[in-house]
Amino acid sequence: MDIKEILENNPNIYNMLKDCPYEILKKWEIKKYPRNFTICRQSEVYDYFYIIIDGYINIYMTAENGKKYSQAIYKKGDYFGELEIFTRMPYICFVETITDSTILRIGREYFLQWLELDRNITNYIMHTLCEQFYNLSKKAGEDTLYSLKHRVCHYLFCCHHDGVNCEDGIRLNIIKEQLSEQFAVTQRSINRILQYLKANNIIEEKNNFIIIKDLKELENEEEMSRFE
Repeated sequence: MDIKEILENNPNIYNMLKDCPYEILKKWEIKKYPRNFTICRQSEVYDYFYIIIDGYINIYMTAENGKKYSQAIYKKGDYFGELEIFTRMPYICFVETITDSTILRIGREYFLQWLELDRNITNYIMHTLCEQFYNLSKKAGEDTLYSLKHRVCHYLFCCHHDGVNCEDGIRLNIIKEQLSEQFAVTQRSINRILQYLKANNIIEEKNNFIIIKDLKELENEEEMSRFE
């Protein structure tokens, strides 16, 4: 795989890089990471801007007591490193692969040159950053205002768009530990909700994924739990 092949096969990434000057385009590096690999560590400085070509990435914070809080799950077309790269601030979060992943990265020097030469990418980052802040604000409000059951059902329902159809339903690349981090709650709390959904034949748990067996009932549970 080279940069030309990436652009041809990924419309979203093409929209980001379509006006990137050729001398900058040559500076991109393609990196492959295995599952559960830490690309960036919280409180450390990295001089790269990253774009996800393939795979799923967990963006999470860790407290001093070791408790994790997942802020977002990034996928193909998403980027990271933009907040820290301008002033070389330490990373706020850990960045860790959930699956085998392929990443494009470019060094800080060339990233800053790119922004100066390409108005398209400046507008693109401004637009998508506003969208990210909107989603983070929405998540913070939901974490405060709604029950854990509603948030788990809502999250699983939203994830079905990225799931894979299989014989038993829709397979999601999600494990219980990930849900515990996503909502900053104990594993026991997550288990209680998953057991309820399993008992009602709405989901099924496997070793490394969850299967939605009845999407309509999951949506109903999400709606009803909104008022609990």
